[in-house]
Amino acid sequence: MSMSVIIIGAGIAGLAAGCYLQMNGFESRIFEMHNKPGGLCTAWKRKDYTFDLCISWLTGSSPQSPVYSLWEELGVVQDREFITIEYGKHVIDEQGNKFIVYADPDKLRDHMLSFSIEDEKLIKRFTSDLKKLGTIRLQIEMGIIDLIKMIPLIRMFRKYSITATEMASKFKNPVLRNLFQIAFNWYDQSMIVLMLGIAQRGSKLSGYPIGGSLPVARAIERRYMDLGGDIFYNTEVRKIIVENNKAVGVQFIDGSEYKGDIIVSGADGHSTIFQWLDGQYIDDKIQGFYENLDLFPPLVFVSLGVNDDYSNEPHYLSFPLKNPITVGGGKIDRILLRNHSFDPNLAPEGKTVFTVMIEANYDYWAKLKGKKEEYLAEKKNIEESMINAISEIYPGIEDKIEVIDVATPLTFVRYTGNWRGSHEGWLWNQKVSFTLEIPQTLPGLSHFYMAGQWVSPGGGLFGVATTARKAVKMICKNEKQRFVTTKP
Repeated sequence: MSMSVIIIGAGIAGLAAGCYLQMNGFESRIFEMHNKPGGLCTAWKRKDYTFDLCISWLTGSSPQSPVYSLWEELGVVQDREFITIEYGKHVIDEQGNKFIVYADPDKLRDHMLSFSIEDEKLIKRFTSDLKKLGTIRLQIEMGIIDLIKMIPLIRMFRKYSITATEMASKFKNPVLRNLFQIAFNWYDQSMIVLMLGIAQRGSKLSGYPIGGSLPVARAIERRYMDLGGDIFYNTEVRKIIVENNKAVGVQFIDGSEYKGDIIVSGADGHSTIFQWLDGQYIDDKIQGFYENLDLFPPLVFVSLGVNDDYSNEPHYLSFPLKNPITVGGGKIDRILLRNHSFDPNLAPEGKTVFTVMIEANYDYWAKLKGKKEEYLAEKKNIEESMINAISEIYPGIEDKIEVIDVATPLTFVRYTGNWRGSHEGWLWNQKVSFTLEIPQTLPGLSHFYMAGQWVSPGGGLFGVATTARKAVKMICKNEKQRFVTTKP
């Protein structure tokens, strides 16, 4: 009789873990608090528009990447169209100067030189390093040979462990310095993380899946079901049941219980460790992660459906506001506007979806929990402020908006349970090195494993899926059986 495995969460980690468990002969069930798969890899419809939260690119979507086989195993890339986009962002500064983050290192070099010939040496070195990073073939697993191949790049990784602000300070030209800092600053993550993303897209190893996030999640859900797995939606876990320091089951919000031989949590790390297990299975190292590492911030995510064609406008535009707005108690003087026109599936022909991510203060929003009138008033203020803000760059758009949707940090918590509304787990910044490994098991607790963004700094679908694969390999090893994979 095969061993039974309970998986908490039907995000990408939980779904991927389920697929690999089924491939290896385990009998698994996934319990998910929401009514659909994907977790943060999701989208939702309002009228005729689809508002997509997650994917800008999928790491390893090209057959030339070793990561491609991972997505084959999970049923993601089969019969799916991917496109590569020429640039990352358009940036406009306060004086009207425009800067484009081209994915092609040569184009980026020439563009940067058009601003500053006095920085020629630094520009050429930076874009040359981008080109080198584009030759890296990311691996699903790093073997000894792969690590040896990475040795020449270790110096580069150390060199670019700095933030975008620190990197920008090296430029002599003040215009380029300011534009570079605006373009590359992303929650103060290390430059090397941002550069790897650009380089992988520049070498066309990573692309955007037409249809967006939810179809990717649905594809893995379908793969899991085809392998014989079961998913139970609208089923929220309250506690992990432990007997004699062995995980044996879960208790749900309604008090009912379900038992299994092994438990895998692909859900929020803080909830898993400190609530469902009452903080009983931690050591100083794990405690330190939750006390010292930085989180991706919670978001206010604003989506708009616009009755007009903006397909000739930049797909990612950062611009300053002449009239700053207040969102969630914080002053906003710059907007990063995403134009989803490159995906025809998200809006009717001739119409456009715009989305805006705004870093939020979780404590501000937490105080509004249970205060419905104040909460709705704040959301209404955000709607009006955002329309005014976007009207500065696209005059007249206010009369073309057919629907607007505001998701707050409380929305993220309600649907995913993520700690403090964080949308991608741990930030990859100067506190995190490439050698840092967050354990996927807990000290003193047997038959229990973790997968997902809370054991993979930097988040991302690739990182999340590989933690699920690794967890199942660990299970197979502990159960003394060979780990196998299949492709549909």
